[in-house]
Amino acid sequence: MSDERLILSSVAPGGPVHGLAVVDVDGEPLVVCTGFYKLWTWAPLRDEWLERPLASAFAAEYPDAENDIDSVAVAVSDGRVVLAAGGDEQGASVWDLFSGELLRGNTHNGPYIASIATVKSEGPPLFVASSGIHWDGAELWGLGEEPPIELEAGSVWGLATARIDGRSLVAGGNEEGVTVWDVANGEEVASFYVDDEQRSYAVGFSEVDGRPVVVAGTDSGKVYVFDLAAGEDDDPIHEPATGHEGGINALDIAMVGDRPVAVTGGEDGTVRIWDLADGRPVGPPLTGHDARVEAVAVTTLRDRPVALTAGRDGTVRVWDLAL
Repeated sequence: MSDERLILSSVAPGGPVHGLAVVDVDGEPLVVCTGFYKLWTWAPLRDEWLERPLASAFAAEYPDAENDIDSVAVAVSDGRVVLAAGGDEQGASVWDLFSGELLRGNTHNGPYIASIATVKSEGPPLFVASSGIHWDGAELWGLGEEPPIELEAGSVWGLATARIDGRSLVAGGNEEGVTVWDVANGEEVASFYVDDEQRSYAVGFSEVDGRPVVVAGTDSGKVYVFDLAAGEDDDPIHEPATGHEGGINALDIAMVGDRPVAVTGGEDGTVRIWDLADGRPVGPPLTGHDARVEAVAVTTLRDRPVALTAGRDGTVRVWDLAL
C-alpha cells in the first residue's frame, strides 16, 4: 500500500460507501456517507461515526418505506445543515441532516438519481441532479415546492458546479463529453467532446493559468481538460492524461498552493493526483482500497488540503495533497 500521503482511514459501519459529501460544522469537516439503505456521518478529527436516520422520502404514500440513496450533497441554510440525496431507485429529496426531518419529499415514481451536487451561488441552497440512463438532462431545485428547472441534454452521469465571473455554472458529464449550463437561465453555455465515444462519468471545474477550465474523467480512464471559453470543436488544452486501468468513477478539484490538481478514483481501486496544467501525474498512484473507488471529495483538515476517497471496500481514506 502507498502510504506516504495517507493521513488516516476509517471503516464505515454501513459497509460499501456509494457517495460522500463534506460540510463544515463548528469549524470542523463533517463527512456524510451513504451506505446500504443507511446514511452516516464521520467526524475525522475524532474518528466518530454516527448513523443519521432520515424520514421516508415517500412519507405521503409510504411512510414506512426505506430510503434508497446513493448520491448526496449538502448545504448550510439559516444555520441548519440540509442534505439532498437520491439513488438508483429513488428520486431526489431534501432533509435536515441532524434531525432527519423531511424538508422536500418525493413520489415513488420520481426520476432516479445518478449524481447530485450543491450549486455554488449567493442565494438560498440550490441543488442539481441527473439520472444517467433513466432520463435525459438534469434538474435544478431548491428547498421550496417550486417545480424543478430542466437543463436539456442527453443522459447525464456526473455533475459539478462552480461560481465563475459572477455566474453559477453546472457541468454535466454525458455520453459524448461535457455540457455546461448557466444556472440563472438554464441555457447551455459550452459543450466539449471526448474521443472514441467515451462516456464522462466525473467532471469538475478549475483554473489553469488564470483561465477557467472544465475537467472530465471518462470510462476509458482518461482525464481531459478543456478551456471553458473555447468552442465546442476546440481540442483540450493538452493531451488527455492516462494511468487508470479502467474507468474513472469520481473526481474533485483542489488548488495546492498555486498548482491546480484533480484527484480521481477509479474502477482499478487506485486514487491518482494530476497536475491540470500539463496533465502529468503528481507522484505514484495511491493504493490501499480493496475495491473500486466510487467517491472523491476535496476539503481541508487542520488547514491542509486533503482528498477523501471511498468505495466498495467500505473504507474512507484521507490523503494529504500538500506533500
